Amino acid sequence: MSAPRLGDGLTTLRAFTDDDAASYAAILRDELNVTWAGSNAAATDETARQEIRDVLARGWQAGDYLRFAVEEDLGAGPEVIGTVSLQRVFRPAGGGGSASVGIKLAGAGRGRGSGTRAVELLCGYAYGTLGVDILHWQATVGNTASRSLAERAGFTLAATIPGFGHVDGAVADGWVFSQTASHWHARGDAPAPELEPAPVVPALTDGSVVLRALDVADAGALVANCRDAEAVRWTTVPLDYTMEHALGFINEITVDGWRTGKNLTFAVADAATNALLGTIDLQCNAPGQAAIGINFGVAARGTGAAERAVRLLVDFAFTQLNLSYLHWTAMVPNWGSRKLAWKVGFVLEGTIRGGYSDRGTPADKWVLTLADGDARTPAGPWDGPARPTDHQQVL
Repeated sequence: MSAPRLGDGLTTLRAFTDDDAASYAAILRDELNVTWAGSNAAATDETARQEIRDVLARGWQAGDYLRFAVEEDLGAGPEVIGTVSLQRVFRPAGGGGSASVGIKLAGAGRGRGSGTRAVELLCGYAYGTLGVDILHWQATVGNTASRSLAERAGFTLAATIPGFGHVDGAVADGWVFSQTASHWHARGDAPAPELEPAPVVPALTDGSVVLRALDVADAGALVANCRDAEAVRWTTVPLDYTMEHALGFINEITVDGWRTGKNLTFAVADAATNALLGTIDLQCNAPGQAAIGINFGVAARGTGAAERAVRLLVDFAFTQLNLSYLHWTAMVPNWGSRKLAWKVGFVLEGTIRGGYSDRGTPADKWVLTLADGDARTPAGPWDGPARPTDHQQVL
């Protein structure tokens, strides 16, 4: 059998060709695909081309391993942004059968609905053209992005199996989801759910850094930033920060924060490379005011990127959100955090003894403010150490 061409007007599933080798290799090397799907971190264009010619071609010939390229136009013409597959396809002579769904996306395919559309097309082909009765979906426990995608596509959790998954090359527990053809077809008869518009995170840039929405592709860098000793010392990030923490933060906590308007979290990225430098947020807990939180990775500290990010956020808060006051708190003696606030014009209001919870232990905290209309330059001479360590704080 040969691979058909499937599409819905936005997403196309088609056969891989030799011309896709570089894109396929990049998908295999993607950090999240290596971590959660065990793909080849050392894949090259040549090894990808050989896999397309040999493994993928034989799978279609035998009919038991059917892998598609996922193609979309992101503005510069069609490009391969992922791959979906039907694995372990079993089609008995009497009809029916089963298969397992697999998916790997590149960073450009995440957060756009591409995965959902690709899986919908794949399931329609499996239940319609192939006529299978049931599909399975396997994910490692902790891979919340995969679980969320499976559930959006109508799969339900069938079992949690010890040792049935793997993460970073180590054995882990696995989730198994399932969906039947009858359930799939019944979805079309069910009333459409009430849809809640997804929050839109604006992109802010000064040409050097960009404030944008966090993406699943940022998860690896976020883990590294939050495991850094200075982040652990001066912030409230969870101890022993894991990929599961990062994915939960990206897919759930930040999305909910934007949806409610209570916590507006931005990724801070290099404008040239889009690489994650850190995170910054506005905690909007009372009308007309908000608190700023910030956490940068070690490589970005001392580069000026944090100050540029704060200035972008301050301008957004006062000109776009029409806030009147911004607050900044830092645990004493986080001189790096206090100096960053001082550079942007925040004024020290005082020290609150025991006002900060240092992982359950009372600690002193500094409180600084900046009002709309204040100069965004130091309000007075610096009164701290001449060369404070460049610590940053998430509030």
